[in-house]
Amino acid sequence: MKRNYKKYFLILVVVISASFSSCEKGFEGINTSVDFVSTPTLEYVLPFVELTMVDRNYYTQTYYAAAYAGQINTNVSFPSITAYKETEMSEHWVWIYRNPLKNIVDFIERCQDDPDKINYLSIGRILRVYLLHSVTDSYGDIPYFEAIKGYSAGITTPKYDPQQAIYGDMFKELTEAAAALTASKTTPGTADIVYNGDIVKWKKFANSLMLRLALRIVKADPVNSKKYIEQAIAGGLMTSTADNFVVNYTTQVAGTGTTSNGTAHTWISSSYITTYRLAQPFVDSLKLKNDPRTPIYCMREKLPLTSYQEGSHDPAVQRGRDQFVQSVQRDSASVANIRTFGRYAAPFIHLSYPQVQFQLAEAVVRNIIPGDAKTYYENGVKAAMSELSILGTDGWNPGAITVAQQNAYLTANPYDPANALRQINTQYWIETFPNYYEAWANMRRTGFPDTYSQLNLSLSGNLGAQLPRRLFYPRAEYAANANINEAVSRQGPDLTSTRVWWDKP
Repeated sequence: MKRNYKKYFLILVVVISASFSSCEKGFEGINTSVDFVSTPTLEYVLPFVELTMVDRNYYTQTYYAAAYAGQINTNVSFPSITAYKETEMSEHWVWIYRNPLKNIVDFIERCQDDPDKINYLSIGRILRVYLLHSVTDSYGDIPYFEAIKGYSAGITTPKYDPQQAIYGDMFKELTEAAAALTASKTTPGTADIVYNGDIVKWKKFANSLMLRLALRIVKADPVNSKKYIEQAIAGGLMTSTADNFVVNYTTQVAGTGTTSNGTAHTWISSSYITTYRLAQPFVDSLKLKNDPRTPIYCMREKLPLTSYQEGSHDPAVQRGRDQFVQSVQRDSASVANIRTFGRYAAPFIHLSYPQVQFQLAEAVVRNIIPGDAKTYYENGVKAAMSELSILGTDGWNPGAITVAQQNAYLTANPYDPANALRQINTQYWIETFPNYYEAWANMRRTGFPDTYSQLNLSLSGNLGAQLPRRLFYPRAEYAANANINEAVSRQGPDLTSTRVWWDKP
């Protein structure tokens, strides 16, 4: 699949440059002209979107989402991390609206009247749902129906839509897009750097995303949750790790935009060498259970900490830091393994077969569907371990986890029906690293894992002793779009303690 990147790279640079140059301090640019994508063909826009689905910068994903999820220590105090910082808290919003979403909306509009491009259109609709579900899960009510309509409809101040309505439309979009995919029409082929134009895999991705969203609303709307869980299963879910939605990156150099994995910036940029470490809840969830994934995820760096160097991968020496403790001894805690997750060329898994298995296990436990939760759970654990082989053997890497290791782990840590939801969702949490937005969203929905720091949460002012529930809206939106005021009035105060629609106690 990597061979495709060289073919498209030069024109991608044109798209990338135009996208980045459209960013201003205010948010007026969200709904302005998308003329810049009129030169690159659809075959060049699609890989750009797929490559930019991960935030380019560390800001929101690491500083907030990863810390809230208990996966990373950010070296800032908790009162600070629940306060508003314009750049850090708004970056996810800015990045998604101005880069992949802006391009995928144009992509959709350019092929929606061409019957031969029905597969392009369907893929675009699926990707639009994926992008916006992350934004609404993080912020709540957002511009959805009128978003990116500045050029096509002259809407420069889009309405903020209720999250319940957004979810309803996302289910509709996934349903229609999956049904419209057909082998009888043109596909993007090699321009699709994820599935190579494989329509069957795109259908599985659409249905697996539907399953994720359906479980997200299990407390807010149990009737529709059950409806769409059953529909997703009937439509066909991912059946192996070969169906994973994985974006492969090719560049081992920082600052190269879309060809490098933005989450790696946290671990190997010299600017943050004394800032980020893996959080104690995450490291303990691996190390204390003798998880064979420990050396793949974790690394203790060599001293002195003057540059990022390969260190020890011995599970015995791995140690996490409380995710909200400030000014910790930086050499006393683990970072992500810089030969696996912590490298710019690391692949990024957006949605996976193991996640699907864990979600099916939860659906059984909740009596939504029939089946054997234990089997789904064990399938998920085994697949979550085996899929790590995609990280390759660049430098130090323990390689594939063997079947014997997988079985030994499950023997030592057997499925426990009495603690099923905790077990299932803790494994889901491990599996979603470093997709911090998804890890945090599922943690809010389920309450698991429940290992975040109660001590530091108690210092968080408006939150009391609870996990942060959402991100603040970008402050620039208050100046650029008066519709935000209706959203705040409807949803609740613009604070991290306000729950989004699906987030019920």
